[in-house]
Amino acid sequence: MELEHIQKLKALVEESAMHPLKSPRDFESLHWQMQERIRETLSVSTLKRIWGYVDGYDTTREDTLNLLCRFVGYPDWHTFVADYCQVPSEQTSHRIVSATLSADELSKSAFVSIEWNPNRRLLLRHRGSGNFEVVEAQNSKIGAGDTFHCNRFIMHQPLYIDNLVHGDNAPILFVVGKKGGLTKVEVEKETF
Repeated sequence: MELEHIQKLKALVEESAMHPLKSPRDFESLHWQMQERIRETLSVSTLKRIWGYVDGYDTTREDTLNLLCRFVGYPDWHTFVADYCQVPSEQTSHRIVSATLSADELSKSAFVSIEWNPNRRLLLRHRGSGNFEVVEAQNSKIGAGDTFHCNRFIMHQPLYIDNLVHGDNAPILFVVGKKGGLTKVEVEKETF
């Protein structure tokens, strides 16, 4: 049973890292994502061993499993097994483990690009405190110049925004990407 739980954890780690772990570069990327997200990490060789990319020990230490669990949003291995590894029909809620971007992490005037299906895109400028202005809009009901409030962008989840001001209309609540969620959330490196 523990091996089955470890397989579930590995799948969740890959989902959270947003790519499968199949090459040395993938393991290096996960190493740095762990460092950035939880300020702790495992060596690239340990990650390769856990995923079976290289031969190693037949068992995985609980401390190692705890680190991987923290990466996907669980405090430790025991909580992960109790919360996530139950029978799916018994689950009425779940943790979101997709990549997230919090408005608190953004500097004022930072640019964020978001996309969702079918072929919709917004380029946003952070105005501080979770308030955004739409700089560019592609195939969306939301247009350039519109403003809204949002605290967090979550990959593969719908984006619920508050106080969308579109033209001269009163502020409204609005959902983006209701089917399939956001397909891209990226802080733009360029200054526009």
